[in-house]
Amino acid sequence: MRLAWVTHHVARDVVDPWMLPGGLGGAEMTDAAMMEQAPSDIEIDVIHADRWADALDYDRVVITGTDLLTDFAMLRLADMSPLVWVHHEQMPNTARRELFAQAKPFVTMSEQHSQVEQRWSDIPSLWCHGHIDLTEIPESTEKEHAALWAARNHPQKGLLAARRWARAHDIPLTELSSVPRSEVLEAMAEHEYFVFKPQGFDSCPRTLIEADAAGCKIITNDLAGRIDDGPIEEIMAAQAPKFWSWI
Repeated sequence: MRLAWVTHHVARDVVDPWMLPGGLGGAEMTDAAMMEQAPSDIEIDVIHADRWADALDYDRVVITGTDLLTDFAMLRLADMSPLVWVHHEQMPNTARRELFAQAKPFVTMSEQHSQVEQRWSDIPSLWCHGHIDLTEIPESTEKEHAALWAARNHPQKGLLAARRWARAHDIPLTELSSVPRSEVLEAMAEHEYFVFKPQGFDSCPRTLIEADAAGCKIITNDLAGRIDDGPIEEIMAAQAPKFWSWI
């Protein structure tokens, strides 16, 4: 099968300050990790949003980024009944709603994200958290009575709220940004708490999954999309097989 993966979530050589620690955005990591899990009989070509028309010649289409697609592009791609997997809260738009309605299937990042999109579009969705290799997370050592905040350098990621929480509970706070992901994972293994209080809706924060797997106590708010209930290892092991079964 020839599959077109239409997105603007592509890794770049330039490191921007709003990227995740280590210089790669969560959406880019999500796409790359899921494509690596593809069955061997699927041939994937990544097509940037500005070349969307190239996808019309493929057997199957996956769309993970709608932000840079024109209304005409979304309506034309809707005719392909693509798998549409959006990674963040979407801008309400008639053409985007039609794309979601024609998708087979329409997929969001979490149950809470599904509810956010259904409120404006009236289109229900399935959800997939993406693939994360939890074996990369170091085994938890004896935890320090300290909290960790690790995110891209953006006000939406709630650093000030994390500082307020840490001060209110008299707990030291480690702040990490623009450092290698391996350093973040090591810090998660060492800290008792992971604090993430976003200022806007975050569909399914990757760091919350990693911190959970590292044995941290999670401090967050209602703006962080939740993962499914149950053992984190079992939940994450099910994500890639679920996604590729929809293809």
